Amino acid sequence: MTALTIRSITIRAVDAPIDPPLRNSLNVIPRAPLVIAEVQTEQGPLGTAYAFAYAPAALGPLAALARNLGAGLVGREVAPQKLWDEMLNANRLLGAEGLVMMAISVLDMALWDALAKSVGLPLARLWGGDLSPIPAYGSLRGWGPAMLAEEGGRAVAEHGFRAVKCKLGAPTVAGDIETVRALRDAVGPAVEILVDYNQGLDRPEALKRGLALQAEGVRWMEEPLHVTDDEGLAWLAGQLEMPVQGGENWWGVTGMARSLAARATDLCMPDVMKMGGATGFLRGMALAAAHRVPLSSHIFIEASAHLLSVCPLRHYLEHLDIAGALLREPLRVENGNALPPDRPGLGLEWDEAALKHHAADA
Repeated sequence: MTALTIRSITIRAVDAPIDPPLRNSLNVIPRAPLVIAEVQTEQGPLGTAYAFAYAPAALGPLAALARNLGAGLVGREVAPQKLWDEMLNANRLLGAEGLVMMAISVLDMALWDALAKSVGLPLARLWGGDLSPIPAYGSLRGWGPAMLAEEGGRAVAEHGFRAVKCKLGAPTVAGDIETVRALRDAVGPAVEILVDYNQGLDRPEALKRGLALQAEGVRWMEEPLHVTDDEGLAWLAGQLEMPVQGGENWWGVTGMARSLAARATDLCMPDVMKMGGATGFLRGMALAAAHRVPLSSHIFIEASAHLLSVCPLRHYLEHLDIAGALLREPLRVENGNALPPDRPGLGLEWDEAALKHHAADA
């Protein structure tokens, strides 16, 4: 196979509404500020991927970082793992977390996309997997009993999800239990309910709510404490029969290794953007397998579908679509399973009219 060479890297920014907005106990996220990387090779294949800046204020800095890092890759061979190590090492003194890791990630995923397209394979097959359906759960966007019950019932009816996740963090335990019971009434007894606190509790409150939730049959309690409180999370996991889930805010393999070594989570769900793109996520999967910790994904459903196809201890794909409105064909979900597309690379095909409409100056 002829080696691919990078001719140019283009960075685009878009700021599109999220409909409906994402809500939790801490904030509301009404928009999706995305950075899109495009790696044009000398041989023809064009690789593309996106990163989610979360806040509009971070869109410009993230785009600038990706643009500047990408400029240093022009003329190089498309060798994602080698370039990933180089980018990481070049930024160690600055700190390869936060926006730096996010910029590395979007470039890494675009490089992998170009490489897979050059041989005409979906990434799942390039990595030695297949396009089998991936079990998914519906990650709900609403807040409060009524809104979540309506959304959860609709998600199960439309997509056949066998699990749904809601955000909790009402002022009292009773408020959270009311939400869980309303959701249970809407989805039925056979659907697993997962809950997420977005790091919003202290240790005593986490234990009190965890004991109450496990009595309601909740399947997992996600991020009850701050992501860096490994000691507290390990303590909590030891007190509960219900699994403690976490990992979406780990920065790279180093953060993941620290947490798993502390036994801070029973389950894990790293984020492909915060892990360092596909390269970081692949290395993280091996780490989870070594610790015998089942692994789910966090958002970025298109890349996650391919990555989970080769995950040794695959659990769930979190179905929370933030880019679908900008794509010609969003990731399909049928009978509660995500279906990796049988197209070369990640399978992303941008709707250029939508990108133009939501283009941001960054």
